[in-house]
Amino acid sequence: MTERMGDSLWYPSVADVLAIHEDIVAEYPNTPSGVRDRGDVEFALNYIEHGHFDSTPKSIHEKAYHLLRLLVANHPFVDANKRTALNTVVVFYFLNGYRFAYDEEIRTMLKQFGTDERTVDESAVVKYLRTHTEELDLAGEIDRWREDLLQYGIEQLTGDSDDQKD
Repeated sequence: MTERMGDSLWYPSVADVLAIHEDIVAEYPNTPSGVRDRGDVEFALNYIEHGHFDSTPKSIHEKAYHLLRLLVANHPFVDANKRTALNTVVVFYFLNGYRFAYDEEIRTMLKQFGTDERTVDESAVVKYLRTHTEELDLAGEIDRWREDLLQYGIEQLTGDSDDQKD
């Protein structure tokens, strides 16, 4: 992720989105890998940050809406466009201090983006995104992870091992 000082949000890079896609493909063996058009990924990321033709999404929820829309509707990947878009938005929110607690309703929206994005009600989706996100205490989250990682490391160091080199 790269930090952009202008609006103080963190934006995913193309490499981040491609890595998210590859993780999804690796998790589902029947999902073919491949990028159809890297330019579509680049356009989506550029649009949410800088806009296009004097139209720039303002709020984080508007940016998330367009990230979902563009990564699904433009089909930049051979497969797993909806899953990649959803996971990218989850990461985008998280790294900007929000937890996106989506439910089954998001699947309907994603399908609609994929089949006929013109029928999607932008204000309704933005409202959904707004009502399904909550601010995180990132410092607290990091502290909780730190404790888990420390505990894991201690267990690994003090655990029984058959390897004489340990």
